[in-house]
Amino acid sequence: MSSIAIISGPTATGKTSVALDFCQSAGGIEIINADSMLVYRGMDIGTAKPSSEELQRVPHHLINIRNPDEPFTAGDFVREADKAIEEIQRRNKKALIVGGTGFYLKALLFGLWPTAASNAEVRRKLEILTNETLYSELDKRDHKTAEKVGKNDRYRLVRAMEIIELTGKSPSDFAGEQKNTLSQRYKLILIDRETTELEQRIKERTNEMLDRGLIEEVKLLLETFPNTRALNSVGYKQTKDFLSGIKPPGRKIEEGTIGLRNEIVLATRQLVKRQRTWFKSQKEEESFILDKEKNRLVEFLKQFYGA
Repeated sequence: MSSIAIISGPTATGKTSVALDFCQSAGGIEIINADSMLVYRGMDIGTAKPSSEELQRVPHHLINIRNPDEPFTAGDFVREADKAIEEIQRRNKKALIVGGTGFYLKALLFGLWPTAASNAEVRRKLEILTNETLYSELDKRDHKTAEKVGKNDRYRLVRAMEIIELTGKSPSDFAGEQKNTLSQRYKLILIDRETTELEQRIKERTNEMLDRGLIEEVKLLLETFPNTRALNSVGYKQTKDFLSGIKPPGRKIEEGTIGLRNEIVLATRQLVKRQRTWFKSQKEEESFILDKEKNRLVEFLKQFYGA
């Protein structure tokens, strides 16, 4: 029987708020983060990281555990999550996993590919190559993975080529060795909102990030960690391009922070579309439309945890 719930779903749906309210009300339940950007120190505004006050309300794990220039792979996530679960249960508490990073959740639910660990020297050699070169080489050696990753996902392009260089096998080979059965340890709970509601939340969240100082946060990160891949995530990449005067080809955008706001909103909507595609492929889950079914979700969590 499942003993640990995972609250996931597209960005800006309100996963953190729901989890915080439930855990504080129920007592004895601690949150394990499953968002790839929340692990990084100093990336607070653009990630909508829980505030210091919120982190004090309910114990959290796997937040602020790496510097932005330090990699944190799906394998790292699974190992650290397992440690956190063991430590929480040793104190007779319960764990609730919250986050929307698909490759973290896939590794947790179905197990890791038996691939090699990251190698700093190999990665450095790959990092100097352009996306076009990486994609072309990957397409020659693993067409299936190249089609899946695409030309713009630099992190996954580098990782795919790193796997090939280190093991002599393609990611597609390893994917065939991955488990297809869902771990019985976890119960996946997917939340979403009506599209019009979610788009309004995205706009409001983007405005709040800019008002709170997203531009200043990115300036500081560029000074401290100028080459980190973390700055290619949604919100940060658009702000970095804004500060560098880089504009998207083939599209005219408004000047100033209005144009930046619109670019972040657009990129977030595109991210939501990709996330929804992945979540729709998950068959064994409980689904809730939060703007209509919040009470039903809370009741489900109460029954699941015996709260």
